[in-house]
Amino acid sequence: MEPMGFYALNPIGVLTPAIQIALVCGLFIWTTLAQYAEYRRTGKMYENYPLRISILFAPIYEEFIFRGLILFYLVTIYSPVTAIIISSLLFGLWHLKNIFYLPKKKLIGQMLYTGLFIGPVAAIITLWTGTIWIAVILHYLNNLVAPHVNKIIKTKAV
Repeated sequence: MEPMGFYALNPIGVLTPAIQIALVCGLFIWTTLAQYAEYRRTGKMYENYPLRISILFAPIYEEFIFRGLILFYLVTIYSPVTAIIISSLLFGLWHLKNIFYLPKKKLIGQMLYTGLFIGPVAAIITLWTGTIWIAVILHYLNNLVAPHVNKIIKTKAV
């Protein structure tokens, strides 16, 4: 695959490039509205993220970095499985950046979840489809659902 190949909008089954673009744009708008509603209600975006730390573009730039750049490079020198493991662990470590906004227990949970679940799933999808855009869509969906799942888990634990 050529270096920019993961950035191409490839048709994947019924997901034409136009549908992929529409999904990314729609999920961006949905994320923006959900974060705005949360900010209006609490003064913060999703949990403890302050307004100045925007996570609106995280699904795009994180997939560009971890699947488009790092994974692509790693598959040129390692087996796909090794590349998936390394890029996913790096993705989990990347979330250490949230140390200033999350309690330690949540931070460790987020790092494990991103490094051991979402990272590998996004990497497998990227290698399988040959594009990062399906992983971007999955990432947006994950970010939209995760805060609600966390609230449900927190409620049941109490």
